[in-house]
Amino acid sequence: MTKYHAKLEKLADMEGYDDVDQLFECRALDSWIPSICMEQGCDYTADLEPDQDRGWCEACSKPSMKSALIIGGFI
Repeated sequence: MTKYHAKLEKLADMEGYDDVDQLFECRALDSWIPSICMEQGCDYTADLEPDQDRGWCEACSKPSMKSALIIGGFI
């Protein structure tokens, strides 16, 4: 399991979805997309722009937030 896949699974779970596919089905066309910090040991989540690939993490203070669409390779 890649780091990216593990983060997507965690994000889907934290958002209350059964799996990553359900997350994408429900939220792929929204204006704000579930995003997660990509730093090891930090799993802070927030809803960010769909194309966000280096958003600011409020928990670890790094530009490490990525949207689910970026992580999943849709954008």
